[in-house]
Amino acid sequence: MNNFRFSKIIAGVGPTLAKETVLSKVINMVDVFRITLSGWFDDNNKKYIDTIMKLDNSKTIMMETRGADIRVKNVINIKVKDKQKLEMEYSEYAQEHEKKVFIDAPFIRDLKIGQQIKFQQSGVVVKIKQITETGVMTEVVTWWWILQFDRAQFPNYEYDIPFLGERERKDILRGLEYGVHIFATSLTSGKNDVIELKQFLSTKHAEKTKIFAKIETKEWLAHFKEILETADGIVLIFDKIEKLIKDSKWTEETMIAECKKMGKPVIVTFVGKFDGKTYQLINETQAKKFCAMGADAFMLDTMLDEEEPLAVITELSEILDKYELKVNDKEATRFYENNEFVVRDYIIYNAYRATKEVAVRAIVSYSENGYSAAKLSSLAPRVPLIAFTKNDETYRYLNMLRWVRGYKISQSFSYENLKRVGKEMIRIIFKGNISLDDKIIIVQANEGVNDEKNDMINGIELYKFKNI
Repeated sequence: MNNFRFSKIIAGVGPTLAKETVLSKVINMVDVFRITLSGWFDDNNKKYIDTIMKLDNSKTIMMETRGADIRVKNVINIKVKDKQKLEMEYSEYAQEHEKKVFIDAPFIRDLKIGQQIKFQQSGVVVKIKQITETGVMTEVVTWWWILQFDRAQFPNYEYDIPFLGERERKDILRGLEYGVHIFATSLTSGKNDVIELKQFLSTKHAEKTKIFAKIETKEWLAHFKEILETADGIVLIFDKIEKLIKDSKWTEETMIAECKKMGKPVIVTFVGKFDGKTYQLINETQAKKFCAMGADAFMLDTMLDEEEPLAVITELSEILDKYELKVNDKEATRFYENNEFVVRDYIIYNAYRATKEVAVRAIVSYSENGYSAAKLSSLAPRVPLIAFTKNDETYRYLNMLRWVRGYKISQSFSYENLKRVGKEMIRIIFKGNISLDDKIIIVQANEGVNDEKNDMINGIELYKFKNI
């Protein structure tokens, strides 16, 4: 089975990765490309999407909302030294400046002398020494480079920025117009922010668009379960998790287990760390741990150096090849009780059981809204799940699910076509390395009360490969 990677890779898109010469080298290893609104949605974002779709229009584009996020607006990196005096100023727009740092914090002149400002990705820390007419003068405490569009944090200072401001609403609409498929929410305060985004998307006829919630604050963690019930999946920032779960009832493992009980995917994002000498983006120990826990996808931060994307993405791909099948063995449990879904969940659960009891090599499934594929994926079947769908939103969502390879089909697609095309996809995935007597499961579980009538089965069928 040499043509199937179970775990998914998400790469942050910036000026470097968006170059066609660079992108063409890595695009076959990346399942999803992430665009952030940290710098607002501009013509560059449109170019990024156009370039990706030109090379491979099957890829999924994720847009990360800004929320209460504060970012550096400099478009170049700034090298700083210990105890250097550094001027900082508010700007809503990107700036090309080598000596002054611009950040989109409208409250910057309201900060007190002595207030620290930390830059998440670079690890630089500065302390305010003076309030000026246009901004603040700071002194560098921890030095290296302040990276373009780095996130600025203000310890022990509370500020009020709306989750969906007017500018962000316009940017989301531009994203939908230019080809964004999935959203991730940054720095949200609770489930109401997810609901607000869902309602806004619904008014724009994008109600089927999936939303992933980033777990970044203790406030989020305190309401983890209700947020998970509202969102379509979660994003964990692994270098923040240890601090967040301290003195909490949640652990990394119980959070992921909760997601799996609800059949929802988990993304783990690498922010990267600077140890004083080198900048490390991927932590193999953490990747191994989250593979074992069942994380679906691994997100890489935006890469800045032109030589970096191919090396980093190749490194992550090789790490996943080593560990992605080494999932912690534990007895699979039925999903949460829900009378509306008892029959379909029973079908999905027993399809998984069949993979254990009769040595199944692959699963073929039809999924209208992604429910069946996500639920099956959450059980970690350890065999390829080939999922067909007629909906573009569902197809893009399938690119987020571990164990799953999605295929878009026409509205006239029939059950006989499902078997015929599914058989051919299995042959391609296994590169012909499959026996005529190998077992294949075909499964469909009606995903909603109003599922359209079709000639698809509602249940499980077990075939020998030669008889499909």
